Formats: sequence, C-alpha cells, structure tokens
Amino acid sequence: MLNRNPGGRRKRKGLGLLPAALLAVVGLGACDSLLEVDLPGQMTEEDVLQPELAPTLVNSAIADFECAYSMMTVLTAAMEDTWWRGTGYWGGWAEYRTNRPSTAACGVEDTGTGWYQALQTSRFLAEQAYEQLSNWTDDQVPNRGRLLATSAVYAGLAYQVFGEIFCELAVNVGPLMTPDEVLAESERWFTVALDHIAQTGDFSISTTQSVRQLALLGRARVRLVQGKTADAAEDAAQVEPGFTAWVTRDATVRPRWNHIYRQLNVSLYSSIAGTVVHQGQVVPFTNYRYLTFDELGRAIVDGIPVAEPEPADPVPEYQPANADPRVPVVFTGEFLQDGVTDNWQQRKYTSLSDPIPLARWAEAQLILAEADGGAGAVQYINAVRDAHGLPHYQGPTDAASIRDAIIEERRREFFFEGRFLADKLRFDLWFPNGIGSNHKGFAYGTARCFELPLSEADANPNF
Repeated sequence: MLNRNPGGRRKRKGLGLLPAALLAVVGLGACDSLLEVDLPGQMTEEDVLQPELAPTLVNSAIADFECAYSMMTVLTAAMEDTWWRGTGYWGGWAEYRTNRPSTAACGVEDTGTGWYQALQTSRFLAEQAYEQLSNWTDDQVPNRGRLLATSAVYAGLAYQVFGEIFCELAVNVGPLMTPDEVLAESERWFTVALDHIAQTGDFSISTTQSVRQLALLGRARVRLVQGKTADAAEDAAQVEPGFTAWVTRDATVRPRWNHIYRQLNVSLYSSIAGTVVHQGQVVPFTNYRYLTFDELGRAIVDGIPVAEPEPADPVPEYQPANADPRVPVVFTGEFLQDGVTDNWQQRKYTSLSDPIPLARWAEAQLILAEADGGAGAVQYINAVRDAHGLPHYQGPTDAASIRDAIIEERRREFFFEGRFLADKLRFDLWFPNGIGSNHKGFAYGTARCFELPLSEADANPNF
C-alpha cells in the first residue's frame, strides 16, 4: 500500500471541457491515416459525439495528454532536484513549497504552470471516447477496434501519472481514490487495450510505431509500483529493442511547445542543479552536472568530485571527456535572470519542436533489472548502457548495491522525461520535509506527492 502522507483532501468535478480539447487538437502534429481528421468549425458536445468524429475524440485525448506531459515534466523536475530556480516569479516548486498543481490552462502563458486540468481532460476524453466507440458499430466507425485500443491506452497513461505522483484522486465528481486504486484503474485500462490489440493486431499511431508495446510498458510500470513484480517483468520482457513512444512537440502554438527547452534554455528561469547538501550531508541521487563513471563502471554520484572549471575561470560549453551522454549539461559562463545563479543548461532538447520520450525499451530493461534484484540485474543494466556505448557496471551485486545502481541508472537514463519523481516516491528517497533551505536561502516546504487543487472541494458534493 502506498503511503504518501497527503494533507488536505480535494476532488475533481465532472468535466465540460470538450471544446478546449478540440482546440488543442488543431496543434497536434503530423498524424497517420488512423488519427488524421479535419476539424470543423464551432461545435457543441452533441455535435462531436458522432461516429464520423470518433478519430477527433481520440486525437483530442492525445493532444491534452501531450500538453500536460510536457509541462508536467519540466515542473516535476524541480521536485526531482533536476533544476534550481533563478527567478522569483516562476518555479516556486523548486523549494517544495506547494504540491497543489495549478488549474490554469495548459501552456498558454509564458509564466504559467498549468497541466493538471489538461491531464484530467485527457483522462475524461479518453474514457468518453471509449464509451462512445463501444456503442457504435464497425460499420459506423472505420478502424473502431484500433480507436478503442488507443483511447484505452491513453486513459491508462493518464491514470498512471495520477497514480504515481498524486496523494489521492477523484474523477467525475466521484469519491476519493487512493494511489493504489488509481494504479489499479490504470492497469485495467492497459489490459483493455491489449485485449483489443489481440483482435486487431499491433498498429502505429502518430506517437509510436507500436501501440501494443506502449500498453505493455505502461502496464509493467503500474504493476511494478503495485508490487506485482513477476507480472511487470512478464510485460517488460515483450518490449523490443528500439521501441519508443513520444510526446510529440512542435513550434506552432504554445501548448505544442517543448516546455523543457522553453524554460531551461530560452526563458533562463532555471539552472541544472548541482549536489544538494542537507544538514551537512550530501543527499543521495542529486547533482546533474558532469556525471561520469569510476573504474568499475559505477555511476559517480552523491557529491564525489569530478573535473569541472574553476569558478574564477569559467569555460563555456565545457564537459569532461567521460561525461555521461544521457545527461548532456553545459555551463554557459553566464548568470540566470536573477544575476547570481550560474546558468547550467540542458542539451537533451535543442528546440521547441523536440519530442519528449514517453516510454522506451530502456525502461523495460530496467524493470527487468529491478525484478531480478541481484547479480542477474547487471545484464539488463549493461544492455541499456551498450545502447549508448557506456562502460559496463562491474560493481557489487548485493541487493542494496543493485537497488542504488538501478535508481541511478533510471535517474540518468530518463533525464527530463518525467519519471524520477515517481521513483523518489516509490523508493522513499529524500524530501526536505520543511527543513533547511535551497541554494538561494529560500526555506524548503513540505511538498512530496501532489494534492488536488483547493478548487476541487467546491466542485464535489461528496465533501
């Protein structure tokens, strides 16, 4: 059972957000023939819930999910200690001050941080699309089985995010759900998708070449968190080398931007974080600057010194020769907007149009490593490293050492991919819990998992 010590209890009202989602789909990038649709003019919900617009319903769920995931990834990275803020008006998350996400529209303002509403909207639309498709026939909707599978996968993905990083959830004016209940709902939706794919065969959509493998990896994730280790490993073993699913991005409209690149490389709001020292002790699994390896192939972390330029003689764009290429970070020799915070920038994403990985083969391998938990885990760690030409792990293979190696491998492999906050929660890693302050002296708050916005209380008569 997950225990995230939630504070207040708030819920989600029923959604009447279909028009906003349909507007979002205008910015959805290139689609294949399955999901490509022409959007008519102004419509009511009744107009939209028609068989001929079934692809629009599914595509709308994808569009809202992608906007939410892009913004969520950059914001939750603050609670992962991936970046430190350098401005007073963006990124209060960096001090763990609040765990109530904004209910603002997703990605519409330069200093906005909204993503919760878009994720709830995606969840609602995916479930609504599935319900409508279930009532229509194959004659009414071409590729109905594929659309059913796709809507089920994105319902599963939305519940997965909520279950992994929220303290609790409520949907459609319903009762509170615990993280375990949310994850079980996510698993159910992935299973529903896989049942449909067993009938239709695997297929591609605009975000991946294999919807089946996306569903398998999504289900492996939630099964692992629920403690269903053997089942998670069975799913993960079916994910093939080279598999990737994406959060597609482009530079057309703000909700379609890669917000990691926007906030870290354009706006100069934040700097890649160094080692966190708390009450005189180095905090494990912090520091994203110049990560390297030792002579046994162990990832050098936790404040162990590595070569870097002296502060008095900064060298822009400097990196040590043996830096881990999965965490491309450079020191620019400049300050952020505040004039005092050194500007360390990420180079994983280099434009507003760069897509964000959503699910990858590497994660399946590390799930298999975690399921093994002993010396057998090394083969999976090294398989992931082989894909990058990195040295093999030759360190200790006791359970504690393998656990730490997997955590560090995940932290680096999924740098700015929206995965490490969930890892911090499930591995019970460090949170400041209101003690101490950040690099600029701002007092830490108590945020851990996300609580529901305060406005949700007014929308739910069950309170």
